[in-house]
Amino acid sequence: MKNRSVCLCIAFTGIVCALLFSSCGEKEASQAELAIGNWTQTRNKSYILLVINQKGEWNSSVKISEGASKVVKAKGNAKGTWHIEKGQMILTVMDSDIEDVWEKNRTLVYDIVELTENRMQFKDENGAMTIWNRTWMEKSAGSESIPSFKMPMAPVVVNLNKNRSNDKDRYLCLKMNMIFKELMPGQKIPPLHPKVHDGIIIFFSSLVYEDVKSFDDVSARCRTLVQLLNPYMEGMIKEIAVENVILAADMDRAEEFIIEHTPPPPPAPGEEKSKDKKS
Repeated sequence: MKNRSVCLCIAFTGIVCALLFSSCGEKEASQAELAIGNWTQTRNKSYILLVINQKGEWNSSVKISEGASKVVKAKGNAKGTWHIEKGQMILTVMDSDIEDVWEKNRTLVYDIVELTENRMQFKDENGAMTIWNRTWMEKSAGSESIPSFKMPMAPVVVNLNKNRSNDKDRYLCLKMNMIFKELMPGQKIPPLHPKVHDGIIIFFSSLVYEDVKSFDDVSARCRTLVQLLNPYMEGMIKEIAVENVILAADMDRAEEFIIEHTPPPPPAPGEEKSKDKKS
């Protein structure tokens, strides 16, 4: 009986410790931690992007949609420092060329009404309310979060044109990504037009070795390609970024490039379940 009481006491102590440790592990994020990220605020046909980083710095830009067009143009930029103190968000404007939104050399103090993972609501000294909604954006390796709307493209292999008939064959092999311009909230990336792929093949096939013999040459050709493809994509292509490029001397190497940069097809319906059963 005594041993049973000791065991129950040890078990109870273990449960209490586990609960204490689990509650310590679930640390609630502070207001400063919640504020870090990318936020947008819509005003008529424009919207303001606010990027707050963990270094105590922020930058902002204003984008404007022109009429019925989906093309978004930049109006200007601003940057400064920020900190949260006693329930207030304090933004200092260090530099600005959009002073109707961010007045240069001014310190703005807002009472924090709401600050969650997806929403910030501030009240200024005049009682006016400002609402910011979080925008999730892609983060490049080793850099701050930046707006990026990327569409990976299938690998492209073309037989380059020749200056002379006796020139040897060379195959340009490309893995590229289509980067789109910033969208207004609620807008979607336009679907890939069927003529885009044909346009890419025709364009690169018309080039000769001297046009693409270096990475800089290929990047320059891609800038021209953007102008050719934008009419098919509602003017939304910002750039075509080259991820990988080689010049192959034979078709075998070109085929290896295609295999290497083509993702495997998704499993057929029911295939995953059958594999799970076998395992």
